[in-house]
Order: sequence, then structure tokens, then C-alpha cells
Amino acid sequence: MVGFRKKKAATIRDVAREAGVSIAAVSYALNRGGTIGEEVRQRVLDVAERLGYRANQSARAVRTGRSMTLGLLVPDLNNPYYPALAQSFERAARRQGYTVMLIDTAGETAEEIPGIRRLEQHGVDGIVWCQTAAHDAMSPTDFSIPVVIIGTPIDGVDNVTTRDIDGGAILGRHLIDMGHRRIGMLTAGAIADSKYDRRSGFVEATRAAADIVWEEKVPFAVDLPENARAALARRDVTAVMCGNDLIAVGALRAARQLGIAVPDELSVVGFDDIPWAGIVEPPLTTIRQPVGEMAEAALTLLLDRFAKPDRPAHYLKVGVDLVVRASVARRMP
Repeated sequence: MVGFRKKKAATIRDVAREAGVSIAAVSYALNRGGTIGEEVRQRVLDVAERLGYRANQSARAVRTGRSMTLGLLVPDLNNPYYPALAQSFERAARRQGYTVMLIDTAGETAEEIPGIRRLEQHGVDGIVWCQTAAHDAMSPTDFSIPVVIIGTPIDGVDNVTTRDIDGGAILGRHLIDMGHRRIGMLTAGAIADSKYDRRSGFVEATRAAADIVWEEKVPFAVDLPENARAALARRDVTAVMCGNDLIAVGALRAARQLGIAVPDELSVVGFDDIPWAGIVEPPLTTIRQPVGEMAEAALTLLLDRFAKPDRPAHYLKVGVDLVVRASVARRMP
């Protein structure tokens, strides 16, 4: 039996000798620095590729104090919104030379802070935290490394979020324009109403023209709890606003099980525009969040924080759009 024999790894000295340049020139070529010419740079890169040279990131971390690794903490990879965001962030980070370490807290809000601590212990240079619940008592001094939050802001911590209040208002106006005057809401119990911008925008936009007949608090999940199913079964509203698309998909399924026709008897709207939104039946009217733009913005804030550790916190908001599909019907007076 032939065992695995590890091939001897090429070193930076091997590359320098083969390319006929100094070790410093190899370093400049590989790191896109220094003043070497393009012809020398390309020759070094070609030799490194031929020899299979790979930079020793551990040695680099000791030398530079940087691991070239970033942490990404997401709340639930079962929600298609977060795999899409993670993919966008990983691609953007890789273009900048970083590797991404991912932690999924599986819907457990209490696991978010321990997840941050695990990433800190693993020596990542910075963290992007997709937050699901406000942590008002926290401050920048609670973190040992730079952190950017996607979600509810914390004072003094860099933040990226969407204009949720605008998105909620857009959904509210759309339902009003489509003739709906009795509306139910399925919103996330994990978010306090005072911090729940998409809810606030929706309530304000419908206040003068429609009645919010009921509001049920639910988890961010497809499986609706009994309180939500009981509210739908009363059939006393013509439309339901859902706190995100997963909840909306759950509402579509529950309505079908209850024999409620969507959109003829009940219109349903969501928020996020996850990949499922366009393939469920009927396709879901929702608010689109620009996931790629948010991931890029979070990475930009993190890299800028590395360069300017003492600058004030930046709070970025990106716009949203209404995506009209077939889950909303016009109600005649």
C-alpha cells in the first residue's frame, strides 16, 4: 500500500532563484508593491505558478499582525437571503485578498455575541455581523477588533442597512392603491417595535386610509405558529403584510392549507426578495434589498476602518425597490 507523501512546498527563495531576482523583488511582485517593472513582475508570477508556490499566511500574520481573514456572522443559512449575502461578501473579500470565516447562529439570537467572541478568538482581522435583534447596551469597546453591523445600528459602530422605513411605506401605499382597507400583519417578535423600521413605515403609510385589524408576532421562519394560523383563519382581512419573505412564504402555505385563495381572497406581501419569492405560487410581491451592494458597502467600511481606526462611525443606508408580482389582487370598492 502506497501512503500519502507530502510534496515539498516551494519557498520564496526557490521562486527568487528560478526567476533570477531578489527575495524582495518576489515579495513586491506577489503583493503588487514596490517599484519593479511589469516584465519582472510577470516573470515572478509565472515562476511562482509553475513551482506551485503558495504564500505562508501564518508566517505573514506573524510578520504583519494581519491574518488576512475576515469573520462573517449570519443568523440563519436556511433563509435564502443570507447565503446570497454571504456569497456576495466572500467574493468581494476574496478580490481584496481576504479569506472569510463564517458562523451561522441557526436562528438563536443568544448565540450572536458568543459567535462574535469565537471569531475574535480565531484571530480574524475584522467582523461583519448580520444582526437580527438590537443590542442597545453594547458599545465599540465591547469588541477587540473592528466590527461592521448589517442591521439595527449600535452607537459608535459602523453600520450598513437598507431604507426599511421607505420599504414599509412603499408596501403600505401599494396595498392602499390596490384597494385594501382591512389589513393584517405578521411581524418578527425578535425586533422591538421602536427599532422595527419596515413595520413603522408600513403602519404610518396605511394609518389614514386602512385599518390594521390584527398584528401577530412570529419568528423569521416558514413554519407559522398557531397564533398566526388562527388569525389567517378568521378571514377578516383582505391583505397581510409579512415582516420578511420567509414569513410570507409561510403565509402562502398556511392560506392554501386553510382553503384561502391567494390573491383572490387574500393578498400577501413580503420583504427582502429572496430567490424563492419569484418561484412560489403565486409569485410574491415584495421589497427588493440590494444584497450585493450591502455586502460591498460592509467590506468597504471594514477596510476603511483598518486604515483609519480612529475615524467616527459611519452609518450607510441603501435604497430599496418594490417588486410587483402576482400575490396582490385589486379589491373593488
